[in-house]
Amino acid sequence: MRDRSVFTSPSRVEWGLIAAFWATVALLSVGQTLLGDAPGEFHWGRTMGELLEYTLWGLLTPVVFWFAKTLPVVEPTDTDRTTVTRNVGIHVAVALAASIVVDLSEDAVEAGMGERPLAFVQSLSQFWFTDELVVYLVILMAGLARSYYFQQKARQEEAERLEERAEALEARLTEARLEALRMQLNPHFLFNTLHAVSTLVDRDPTGVRRMIARLSELLRHVLDEEAPQEVPLSQELEFLDDYFEIQSIRFQGRLDTAVDVPSSLRDAHVPNLILQPIVENAIKHGASQVRGVGRIEVRGRHEDDRLVLTVTDNGPGPPDSQENGLGLRNVRARLEGLYGDDQALYLEPLPDGGTRAVLRLPHHTSTSLYTASGTSASTARVPDAPPD
Repeated sequence: MRDRSVFTSPSRVEWGLIAAFWATVALLSVGQTLLGDAPGEFHWGRTMGELLEYTLWGLLTPVVFWFAKTLPVVEPTDTDRTTVTRNVGIHVAVALAASIVVDLSEDAVEAGMGERPLAFVQSLSQFWFTDELVVYLVILMAGLARSYYFQQKARQEEAERLEERAEALEARLTEARLEALRMQLNPHFLFNTLHAVSTLVDRDPTGVRRMIARLSELLRHVLDEEAPQEVPLSQELEFLDDYFEIQSIRFQGRLDTAVDVPSSLRDAHVPNLILQPIVENAIKHGASQVRGVGRIEVRGRHEDDRLVLTVTDNGPGPPDSQENGLGLRNVRARLEGLYGDDQALYLEPLPDGGTRAVLRLPHHTSTSLYTASGTSASTARVPDAPPD
């Protein structure tokens, strides 16, 4: 809602334009008068009257602009017909009064300088002020156009402020969701790791010390409050190496791991701690379920404008509960918050047994954080024709 009580006074540029306009009109009028006079004849009274006329109009222009803003005549959204009718009546009364005052002031100057006799009643009865009335209406139209321009400008600025505020609130909400989801993953990982430590306390004290050392490194990374939402893939793989060492100690030689990611992809940015819950899911439901040695392979490739990361295990295949587990649900929620529909995570069974988790992300190396566009993330299940 606009505040009509505050008048947008003319700026210095507007004051300059108003002064220049009326000075130009005055010079043209005086020049026309001089050209119309006979040689050697100069009418001082008429000239001074015209100068006074246009000086008064120059001084009245800001006042008319104030009336145009204060008393709008076309505003169907928030002004009823009664108010519009009243405003029109006020404008008519002010227009008549201003026109008569200017016209009589000009006549008074001319009469005072002996140009012609003073005849107020005759001026009014013969409507000699109609020319001044036309001038007032022109100024009023300019004032209404000016008022409309500033109203539209104020509305646009307000809309831009509201849009910026909405975007800021949306960004904060997305950040809060992502942080909450990331902290939900961290206790889940911590619980599993401490459980692994407890199983080795008696039979492998050396392994426990190594595991605790690696765990301290992991916790330093996981609990870093200033950690960004996206990190280079190389940093994510370093974290994954520490995690693999903890799991290797836990499984006592029954877990084989491999990472095959080209060096050209290691600068790509990925969500922080995005691979660990996927690998943990593969170990829990895949590699740990085999009788012999479990195997986890992490691979990466660049496909069109996508970074494709896969986590493969040699387990019995993906049960329905694995697809909807806590870890993968949270991963999908994070991906949705970061990239909207421009991402995918799905599981696919392998012909010879095992499961492959496929993670598709926008390939980018900038540090700018992707934000969700408000659309839901792609959580497609096994496609009919999975990519190689």
